[in-house]
Amino acid sequence: MGLFTKKDVCPVCGRKIKGDVLVKIRDNVALCQNCSAMINMDTALIPNQTAEDIKEHLDYREKNMDKFIRFEPTQEVKAGATVLYVDEPAKLWYCSRNRKEKNPPIFAYSELSGMQYLEDGQPAETEEKTGLLGSLFGDKAGSKTIRSMKIRIDLDNPYTKTVDIEMIAPNSELKTGSITYKSNRRTLEKVKEILSGIQANRQGAGLYGEGAAAPDMPPEDTVTPDAAAGNDAGSSRTGE
Repeated sequence: MGLFTKKDVCPVCGRKIKGDVLVKIRDNVALCQNCSAMINMDTALIPNQTAEDIKEHLDYREKNMDKFIRFEPTQEVKAGATVLYVDEPAKLWYCSRNRKEKNPPIFAYSELSGMQYLEDGQPAETEEKTGLLGSLFGDKAGSKTIRSMKIRIDLDNPYTKTVDIEMIAPNSELKTGSITYKSNRRTLEKVKEILSGIQANRQGAGLYGEGAAAPDMPPEDTVTPDAAAGNDAGSSRTGE
């Protein structure tokens, strides 16, 4: 005795599974605690992953760590419990709720596919101008109580499909038209401004990663010999 079955072994790292099972993947296969702790993807995606998928994901996470180490923020804005960081020269960005987070998911500009402002899960209209008194004291007319106000960021990423920047703490509520509400709206407008800048500069995004776009090159069969010679002379500049 003393031997353990294949089901007792983590299919990713090969170690014996000990203690409580944290994560199960496709076919109800369990992962060890160590591999489970290294996964960072949308929870809904995990049950459909195979062991090979998880191995690819953990390799992706190692590359993400390299991006994080090199990341040098040139912009940051705090919105609720979340901070949005942007590295403009590298065209990378990420959101974090913990400044001590060791390996937050880093995204290329090219992965930001859209964003939407939501109140209680529904798209909200642009804030109306209420004048100086309304800005200072809040517009009481038509105010209501909400429990969520956030920007939802849509991503073209294999492991993270959305990121929410929420301004209202869990189990809390806020009156629309109040001073705090208006302050939150201004903060989210700043976030939207930064995200819009990211969307406007998506081409060539993803320094330190595989997301960088290749330069457009003419088809080889359409280049004349003289043009080809000229292209060779300038190829070092084209690749910069």
